[in-house]
Amino acid sequence: MSAALAGPLERIRSTFSTISLGQKVVIGLLGLGLVLGGFFFYRWITAPTYAPLFSNLASTDASAIVDELNAAGVSYELADGGGTIMVPNEQVYDLRLSMSGKGLPAGNDTGYALLDEQGITTSEFQQQVTYQRALQDELSATLESLEGVRTAVVHVALPEEEVFASDEAEPTASVLLDLAPGTSLDSGQVQAVTNLVSSSIEGMDPDQVTVADATGAVLSAPGQGVTTAAGDARSQLEQDYEERLAANAEAVLSPILGPGRATVSVRADVDLDQRSTTSETHTYEEGTPPISESTTTEEYTGNGAAVGGILGPENQADAGAGAGDSTYDKESTTANNAVGTTVETVEGAPGRVNRLTVSVVMDEAVAGNLNQAQIQQLVGNAVGLDVARGDDITVAAMPFDTTAADAAADALAAAEEAEKQAQMWSLIKTGGIALGIALLVLVVWLRSRRRQDDDEDEDYQALELADDVLAELDRIRIESTRGVPVVDEAARELEAAERARVRGEIAAMVSEKPDEVAAMLRGWLSESGVK
Repeated sequence: MSAALAGPLERIRSTFSTISLGQKVVIGLLGLGLVLGGFFFYRWITAPTYAPLFSNLASTDASAIVDELNAAGVSYELADGGGTIMVPNEQVYDLRLSMSGKGLPAGNDTGYALLDEQGITTSEFQQQVTYQRALQDELSATLESLEGVRTAVVHVALPEEEVFASDEAEPTASVLLDLAPGTSLDSGQVQAVTNLVSSSIEGMDPDQVTVADATGAVLSAPGQGVTTAAGDARSQLEQDYEERLAANAEAVLSPILGPGRATVSVRADVDLDQRSTTSETHTYEEGTPPISESTTTEEYTGNGAAVGGILGPENQADAGAGAGDSTYDKESTTANNAVGTTVETVEGAPGRVNRLTVSVVMDEAVAGNLNQAQIQQLVGNAVGLDVARGDDITVAAMPFDTTAADAAADALAAAEEAEKQAQMWSLIKTGGIALGIALLVLVVWLRSRRRQDDDEDEDYQALELADDVLAELDRIRIESTRGVPVVDEAARELEAAERARVRGEIAAMVSEKPDEVAAMLRGWLSESGVK
């Protein structure tokens, strides 16, 4: 061991030997705590950030990839029940390339890739079943791309084609969706699922698609999917419209009464039926020349009696009845006048409001002196009230029950106060622990210093010197403090020779025991008052 390390190690060993057993235990526990804390902090700092290497893996692919990672010594984590493999973020792309070069993940042929495996000996039944499987896999992959859908299972029932059958069955389908936690599909999304499935299969009607989620709830059933979706859309539209009108009214009342001092409820009867009206109108203006006109004239003039006569009794002709001249004139005119024709087609968009009913309740504590007629007019203008349409509004002032609100406010205040106290006690606890550790270190250091001084004093007392050496050292000490000169030259020469001998012994002793000599000199200097 080098001389540079021998001194510090010796001092540490001597200091550690002076403290008591309890102090050694406390120091050991503190050192162990520091080592463990440093270890866990280092592990936390150096822990890698994991990212998905592959997701939605089959069990065979996951097992093969894990074997490759173990062989390469790469750390990994499994998630989603073993379907996702997580690796350090900085190694994701390198590992993907490496696994792809080894043909992983191999995967199972799905979708229309199944049709590539058919051979020349494949029967018609096998072809039909393979086509049905491929169609189901393609539809499942399509539905899984929707937001919120984790997995989708599609079953299709395709009827057999028969040549001489008069009534052929219709194809049907069922869809099972596994949604992400906290996700739900609205009516529009359910309708999209039914349309995607029905449009992908020839001859399938959207009403023949059944959609359910993983909890067993039926989202769409045959004969009810479109109707239910339309009802949901109607309810959602009415609810959005009512909430918007109520928010407009409360925005007017809040600056007057204060937040939470008024409640507005709006009921809207919205007509969502779509209508188409066609009307045809014909008009004619006087003085407009006709498009075409034709005139027919007939004229007849006879001389003598008319042929025949008036029949008499018993069908006998009266000879004198047809005597005289005959004249016949006839004229007719036909004109095709220009008539204007107007055809008007009106498409009625859904969303017309049939009637509004508005109810306003104000807190009596702040609305007792307000003019309710003015409040009614303000709210009516805010929601677009139309009395001629049959709309109605009711305004009332009643005492509000604020028990729940007060209890919630008190609970919130108590929670905030408890959080503040917890933070304060946490700071006090942390400060107390730090102060205790600092005091403990200070006490240990002071006691080690005191024990070191006692050891130095003991070493000084234990130092044994010859009488002549002590006399010489005492004389040197006296001369250094008082400075008494020597007058006798002969005696000074004898004393010089003796001092030379003693000084040689002192020099040898200093070289052999420097620590003991230094301690003794410090003791003399302290006794003499020299600093």
